[in-house]
Amino acid sequence: MIRKQRRGPAVFLGAGIHSSLGNGIDANLAALKTSPQVPRLLKNTLTDDTLEIPYKILSDSPLIDSQERLFRVVDDVVEQALTEAGLSESQRHSMNVYLGSSSFDIGVSEAHFQQQLAVENDACKALALPDPSMANLADYVLQSLGIRGEDMSFNTACTASANALMTAVAHVEAGIVEHALVLGVELYNNVTALGFYSLDLLTQSVMRPFDSERDGLVLGEGVSALVIGRDPEDGGTRFYLRGGANLCDTYSITMSNVDGSAIAEVMTQALDKAGVSPAEIDLIKVHGTASLANDEAESAGMHAVFSTLPNVCALKPFIGHTLGACGLNELILFYRAIEAGFLIATPGISADAGDLNVVLNQELRTVAPGCFMLNYFGFGGNNTSLIISNKHDCQGAIA
Repeated sequence: MIRKQRRGPAVFLGAGIHSSLGNGIDANLAALKTSPQVPRLLKNTLTDDTLEIPYKILSDSPLIDSQERLFRVVDDVVEQALTEAGLSESQRHSMNVYLGSSSFDIGVSEAHFQQQLAVENDACKALALPDPSMANLADYVLQSLGIRGEDMSFNTACTASANALMTAVAHVEAGIVEHALVLGVELYNNVTALGFYSLDLLTQSVMRPFDSERDGLVLGEGVSALVIGRDPEDGGTRFYLRGGANLCDTYSITMSNVDGSAIAEVMTQALDKAGVSPAEIDLIKVHGTASLANDEAESAGMHAVFSTLPNVCALKPFIGHTLGACGLNELILFYRAIEAGFLIATPGISADAGDLNVVLNQELRTVAPGCFMLNYFGFGGNNTSLIISNKHDCQGAIA
């Protein structure tokens, strides 16, 4: 009898990122070793009153020429990931692309609309969304790189790129495609900025998740790319997705049930799919929006699953809430910080248990190989929990 060789999991081969912290992995990791900074206040003049909206804007990329800026940043970040992954030309061309975003190329459409208004001087003749397709950006990536594989775009609020990642891993491990390029994209646009301003969810200070003094979130820009494929070293210590789950909670159009039940359920399903118990989770990367109700729901969900919380860290105080891109932005920053030898700390933020009984990590320290939970809970109650690991002792590989 001939036995099928058991293959290892699909691993993270190469990554790239551009955030408010910097351009490239090294620049971002260096900034993560400092304290979170207050956001810029952007002046929005589209309304009768000039509004000051706090935003974490991409480092070294001013808000000019929205179309050129979007494509330039995406091209650069994708090349960072592909170069690090070391793929051949043929491997690059045969990849699939999985893109998660909340806004896609809306900023480009807004810029075109303003240009038309200036020319026509007539709002009736200018089209606000002449080509409102979520596939435009993924189409551009395929054409720019000469990719002949399939492309999929995900728009599930804050979980978009996390859901893109889960789908990409499933396709690689099922043998549907050899390599996958996952993208998270979120750049400034007026629809998002004014929408969140109208919800009165923004703070003009640093985000303080789970802290008794938390008073809202800060929006952020971020573009990231991750190449996924089989481990060429066969049994090394690369990070991989061990399991994950996605559930929709219809409690509210903007949030999950404040009792934490839906959040607890998605975490429990992720643990089951990963084949690990709550006690085996070494660290949780929280969603941590620093808004009152969302932090309450997330706290309640975690306490329902974990009898004692493991170490907890948060990334939004550093990069802001990058919405549909936060799944991939935060995953890349999280796992690369661990590979670089430190656990992300937010000194002075949620340093005490407080009313929600959640303490965030306060100082940089090393992290041993283990299993880590990353949570994302989005508008409309779309919730995703991921379990990643750099320990290759699981039985989740495809035979």
